[in-house]
Amino acid sequence: MKRDLAAFRAQHAAIRTEFAAQAETWGKDEISPDLLWAVDLLGSRSHFEVLDVAAGSGLLARALASRVRRVTAVDITDEMREEGRAAAARQGIRNVFFEAGAAEDLPFPDASFDLVATRFAIHHFASPAASLREMARVCRFEGRVGVIDIVSPDEESTASRYNQFERLRDPTHVEALSRTRLRAQIEEAGLRVVEDAVREVPMRLDTWLDRTRTAGESREQIVEAITEELAGGPKTGLRPFVGGDGLFFTHLWSTIVAIRNS
Repeated sequence: MKRDLAAFRAQHAAIRTEFAAQAETWGKDEISPDLLWAVDLLGSRSHFEVLDVAAGSGLLARALASRVRRVTAVDITDEMREEGRAAAARQGIRNVFFEAGAAEDLPFPDASFDLVATRFAIHHFASPAASLREMARVCRFEGRVGVIDIVSPDEESTASRYNQFERLRDPTHVEALSRTRLRAQIEEAGLRVVEDAVREVPMRLDTWLDRTRTAGESREQIVEAITEELAGGPKTGLRPFVGGDGLFFTHLWSTIVAIRNS
C-alpha cells in the first residue's frame, strides 16, 4: 500500500539538497575497521538478500557485498546513488543494485529480504518509528533488522546540547537517540533484539566539520563550545580531547540487531 509522504516532504527536500552537495565525498569513503565491526554484528549469510535503507553511496552495501547474495541499496538522493554505482564499479562489485525510495515507504513487497539494515540514517529521520516499521515489514519471518547509528548521551540536558551541535553542523540532523531510546523504538516496531553493542570512534573535529562544509558562525560556535568543555566548561556530549595534531571528539556508534518473529 502506497503511504502518504506529505509529512516528510520538507525533510526529504532538505536531505536531497544537503547530500547532493556531500555525495562526491561520501563516494570516496573507504570501508573502515569501525564499519567492519558493525557489519560483523549483523550476522549476514552467503544466501541472504539484503536491503540497505537510506543507503547514500552504499558504503554499508559495499561492505556487505562479498558476504551475501545480493544487496539492494535504496536512497532518495540521486547524486548519492550515482556515486554509489560508480564506487561499486571501481571496486568490481557486481551484486549491489541502487534504487530510489524513501525509508518511510519502501518500494518493496512484504517479507522481501533476509536482512534489512541502515547506517547513520536514523538521526536524519523525521519519524524513526515509521521507518523502523517499514524495515520490519519488508524483512522476512525470522529475518534480521540491523540499525547502526550514532547515539546521544543518556542524560537529557547533555543529549539536548549534543543534538544542538549536530544540527549546527548539519541542518538535516533531526535527533540522535540515546542507546536506550533507540533500542525501545526497535522493539516497538515488533522486533526482538539479539545484539546490542557500542563502539567509541574518535573523530578529528576539522574533518567532521569539513565534510558538511560547516563554516562561519556555526563552525565557530562548535569549536568554542568544545574548547570551553576542555577548559572545564559545560559538557557538549561530544567528549572532546586534544590529539597530537588538533582537536578530536568521540562518536559513540550503536549497532542493534533484531529478529522479526511475526
